[in-house]
Amino acid sequence: MFKEGTCPRCHEKIQVPDDRDKVLCMYCGEEISVKKALGEEKKTDYVAYGENYNRAIEGLQELIRMCYRPMQDFKKNLYEGVFQNFYSQHRAMFEAMEYVYQQEEEPDVWLGKMFSCIIGSAQEDLRTYKFKGQRNQRLLDYNFLISVYLIPAVLKYPAEVSEPFADGLIREWNKTFDTSIGKARFDDIESGFHRKLCYITTAICESLGKGENCYELNILKEYRDRYLESTEEGHALVEAYYDIAPTIVKRIDRQKDREVIYQNLYEEYLLPCIQKIERQDYEACKEQYQRMVLNLKAQYIS
Repeated sequence: MFKEGTCPRCHEKIQVPDDRDKVLCMYCGEEISVKKALGEEKKTDYVAYGENYNRAIEGLQELIRMCYRPMQDFKKNLYEGVFQNFYSQHRAMFEAMEYVYQQEEEPDVWLGKMFSCIIGSAQEDLRTYKFKGQRNQRLLDYNFLISVYLIPAVLKYPAEVSEPFADGLIREWNKTFDTSIGKARFDDIESGFHRKLCYITTAICESLGKGENCYELNILKEYRDRYLESTEEGHALVEAYYDIAPTIVKRIDRQKDREVIYQNLYEEYLLPCIQKIERQDYEACKEQYQRMVLNLKAQYIS
């Protein structure tokens, strides 16, 4: 069906089909929006647009400024409450993001600005740290904040902006900082607390004084749940590992030089595994970890 409209460029009256998104003006040749020609295109409230734009930008910048040891509350009995509080505190920012996303003619371009905002704020903050070790620790805090709090909170918010924001930020963040943060939802992370422990990794990290929520444990748990458990072969490997790992740990703990053993395991197997995960060389990590388990099995079980 055709309706009478007006070309927004030359202002001539034109007949436009109401079942198409765009059409060429027969007078000036301009490609125009059918909704715009029919006067149906929504008009932007520029005051509300500006307020929401600023709220979104300032909210993302505040995330970086206020980032302080986000891993310390990542514990089974604390995470749910901390996450829900984070979500409530930033819901207004998510609402602002959705408002602008709906108003933008080119929402993907606007999302790019949001990614540049949060990444730029992180880069600016990292430059204030003189030593490489301090910068690396700060970047780990950011990685944790984004992957365990921001992305799951954005995905929890029921809006059109949620998925494209999460996907785009992960892509741009990993590209900029050469990291490998993933896309996890709150339920995925929460359920992980009720899964089996990484026995050998936990024992190694505890021996080295790294604590139950250290970077090494978290990245290997995520690797297990997101990569190994995603295939039948990987799932079978995980199940086989849990059959023997507790016994291996008990027998290592009986050794007088257990701390030396765990230090060697960290340097020979665990650290190379983590480096492979960070490079997204997941199969090589699996092979490395398999070698460790087989060697330990031969030494402490066979």
